[in-house]
Amino acid sequence: MNVPVHGNFRRYYGMRRARVAGTTDPAPGRADDVDERIIALVEWCGTHASLLRPVERVLDVGCNAAKPLLELCQLMKPPPSYAEGVDIDSQLVRQARSALRRAWSQREPASTAASVEAMHYFPRCFGSLMGQLPLPPSASLEPGPAFPTNISFIEADWVRTHSAIADSANVTENSMYDLILCFSLNKWVHLNQGDEGLVRLLARLASNLRTRGIVALEVQPWRSYSQARTLSRDLRRNHARLRLRPDDIGWIFSLFGLECLGPIAQGTGYGTSDETEPS
Repeated sequence: MNVPVHGNFRRYYGMRRARVAGTTDPAPGRADDVDERIIALVEWCGTHASLLRPVERVLDVGCNAAKPLLELCQLMKPPPSYAEGVDIDSQLVRQARSALRRAWSQREPASTAASVEAMHYFPRCFGSLMGQLPLPPSASLEPGPAFPTNISFIEADWVRTHSAIADSANVTENSMYDLILCFSLNKWVHLNQGDEGLVRLLARLASNLRTRGIVALEVQPWRSYSQARTLSRDLRRNHARLRLRPDDIGWIFSLFGLECLGPIAQGTGYGTSDETEPS
């Protein structure tokens, strides 16, 4: 049995949706099934556009099966020209690539509209009944990169890996990002890699961010660590050694030159915190 010690739940979005639907949130179980974090983030970016640089390059660290990233790339105006999802779990990366093809098959043909209607033009069952569409080659989409060929997925331990995508020594302006998603990840990095791992995560987020870019960070609170540590002996042992807390993330980010712009939204999800904040 695969134990999700990295938070790599194979049915994460189903569990999160059930948790949200069971709350007293004013908009539980959206009929369009769009991740509420992405709705809030897209609206926030539109409202604060004067503070931000245009979002051309997006990175999703710990992307899981990539539901938020796929929705972001279809709802943001204008859409990013390049988006990359990274996850430590090879099976989740395969699920993300399959989800990209499903999203393309469900989308309104030849439409470039950034809307839920265009994104969910065909019912979900069409892919099962009639087969999914093959992804188009990049050359067939004009002008410039567009959904779905603007999205790629990589299997990697982004925090630990010394590579062009993670090592600050190899980062250039062209390889940096305007928007980095980091949803429900701090707890798992912290429990697996200790205080040093949490600091390393925040440092790499900061070093991969372009000037006037944002990190959309969903902070998992300290109280959520207690249940997660029961997944393995190593997590329990590491939990006992931790001295930093999620509340320290703000001042740690400030050491790397980032400032908190305030909360984007508040809500409840599976094993997550109550806030999604940009830094």
